[in-house]
Amino acid sequence: MKRFLSNESLLAQQFEANHWPMSGNRDPSYEIVLIQAGSGSYQVNGNQSRYQAGDVFFLGPSDRYSFKISQKTCFYSLLFSIPYVASLMPTAGQGWPHVVEYSVPLSGTLISNSSEQRSLRALVEIILAEQRLHGVPANSVVESLMKTILSLLDRYLAQHSVSESARLVSPSAFIQRVLTYIGQHITEPQLLRMENMAEVFNYSASHLAALFKQQVGESIQQYIIQYKLNRVATRLSLSTLTISQIADEFGFSDVCHLNKLFKRHYQYTPTDYRRSLAVS
Repeated sequence: MKRFLSNESLLAQQFEANHWPMSGNRDPSYEIVLIQAGSGSYQVNGNQSRYQAGDVFFLGPSDRYSFKISQKTCFYSLLFSIPYVASLMPTAGQGWPHVVEYSVPLSGTLISNSSEQRSLRALVEIILAEQRLHGVPANSVVESLMKTILSLLDRYLAQHSVSESARLVSPSAFIQRVLTYIGQHITEPQLLRMENMAEVFNYSASHLAALFKQQVGESIQQYIIQYKLNRVATRLSLSTLTISQIADEFGFSDVCHLNKLFKRHYQYTPTDYRRSLAVS
């Protein structure tokens, strides 16, 4: 199984495994993982849940995940890049807001209804067949199917957001609240300082930091930086804002600071990244 797109914008895969050989590292891209058969446990950003046949998992650009397989499992995976999503939108800034602005990782299956699970898997199977027979680039059938999948994802994410808000608070639900807060205030760095967040959530700064790292697997500051850079990449894809305007929007001290961090994570400066989107 590949976890990196390289020069591809979309990659469909099907494979079976008795154990999960991949590390947590992956491209800053979107991914749908569908379980055709098998069972075990699934971990995303430190949160663990059981999985079974039919489950559907959605991963955003900053999510890290792995599977612990109990029974031989057949997986479907659909990887697609941020620029690819942008290219499918009819006009800039319109399309699938819950997908594009996705920030709170889902700890369990996105879709519980078995009929809806089968429908989504059927769409992925057609994309897989098209990929084998005709390739993905400039394939109008694949593009049409992906628009349908993105519309379905957007609807499921919207429904999930509503149901999550009604859940009782538990330790993992508490971290979900922290992640939601980060997503809501990602353009306001002063509100994301540790002392501010500790006050908002009624924790000491050290306790909040330790709890976050234990459940998410990385520090709050690492998560904020990665999430902010993913949002910057989205802005570069979907807007005509200048690099300076984007740096201001997300609270970077200057363009040089943004350039340095962005290149460290994406191997491109923001300007070069935007040029690469135009070429692709």
